[in-house]
Amino acid sequence: MPPRIILCTAGSLGDLHPFIALGVALKARGFQAEIATSVEYGAKVEAEGLVFHRVGPGVAQLSADLGMDLAEITRAIARSDRFLFEKVMLPYLETWTREVEVVARGSSAVVGATFAAGAAMAAEMAGVPYVSAALQPTVVFSAYDPPFLPRAPWLAPATSGARLWLNRATIGLARASTDPWTKPINRVRASLGLPARKANLFFDGAANADLALGLYSPLLSPVQPDAPAGFAVTGYAAYDSEAGGPVVMPRELDRFLDAGSAPIVFTLGSAAVLIPGDFYVESLKAARRMGRRAVLLVGPEGDPGVADGPDAIALPYAPYSKLFPRAAAIVHQGGVGTTQQALRAGRPQMVVPFLGDQFDNGARIVRLGCGATLSRRAYRAGRVATVLDRMLADPTLVGTATRLGVVASREDGAAVAAERIVQMFSLSRRERA
Repeated sequence: MPPRIILCTAGSLGDLHPFIALGVALKARGFQAEIATSVEYGAKVEAEGLVFHRVGPGVAQLSADLGMDLAEITRAIARSDRFLFEKVMLPYLETWTREVEVVARGSSAVVGATFAAGAAMAAEMAGVPYVSAALQPTVVFSAYDPPFLPRAPWLAPATSGARLWLNRATIGLARASTDPWTKPINRVRASLGLPARKANLFFDGAANADLALGLYSPLLSPVQPDAPAGFAVTGYAAYDSEAGGPVVMPRELDRFLDAGSAPIVFTLGSAAVLIPGDFYVESLKAARRMGRRAVLLVGPEGDPGVADGPDAIALPYAPYSKLFPRAAAIVHQGGVGTTQQALRAGRPQMVVPFLGDQFDNGARIVRLGCGATLSRRAYRAGRVATVLDRMLADPTLVGTATRLGVVASREDGAAVAAERIVQMFSLSRRERA
């Protein structure tokens, strides 16, 4: 039997897809890659020839326990990190960790995403190496390249001096505000037979891992001077098949794209699409003001009837890797997967952040010079059309997007990460650092 590697993730498709890509890369190197995540993703994982383990609550259980539908849960997470930790993560942490520990017995390593909070504890219980995988720069919390946070807009890249001091002080305050969560985590650790730790769940995960990886493009953020020893940014681990297996464009979308000029693509990923508000209505109005065609990706629960004319098409889903290169521009929520697919396509992008890391990803796109951001509150057709027209008429911005697309499309983060994991088994922790 080939050596087993357990990949643990939790969240939306943006959290799942890089792990499928990594699993496929590990399988190609002779490992048995096994993904442990919620029940909704089982069929997609198995379609790629990977082993699936159901762990943690599925959407149905989470909705029943909270008395909220998925859209209400998404809104609550957008409003409060405390809700995410206290209502979504902590109540299931002990059970989730025990389930992963059973899976991890006899494996060679456990790889965990930042919000798969019990993965490190499960590896500790099973006595196997733990690999921390950050999917976005936001969760690395570098003082040299801090995340953009709406509540701390003064954070900005720095190399020295007062700005660096301010960044460190702000990150220190953020750490202090989440340190109280260490106490309930240690109660869970005690119930699992593990010793208490002072480590902060969100700030210290990479530092305490046997190997720490950033599965995102170094264009968004390269390795910083304050990164944990041995931390490597591998590049984006790209994957976007709808059901697993070959990436296929919907026939009606292919026909639409072939029938006219490059459209503006409007999408909200797989999480923000649950709380779209009037995003798609205003988007179509904006495209028509510009005299542009529109592709609206409205999600499985969305209304395809929003596209009410021959100049627009609305679908639940389309593979970004096939669609985005055929767009004139891409308007999206700023999820890290969507952002990087737009980067790879080499097209200008407008980011309209809804929650979490999306604000930071949008700020990074602006700094790269290949796009713009617009707040949800300001998202009205006239304003959207003005910003998009300005972007598309700017040869520097369009040229930068094209140039960065060439660079980003050459990344194979899954392959690089898989090689790092392979090397881990032959090197000591000091040698890896």
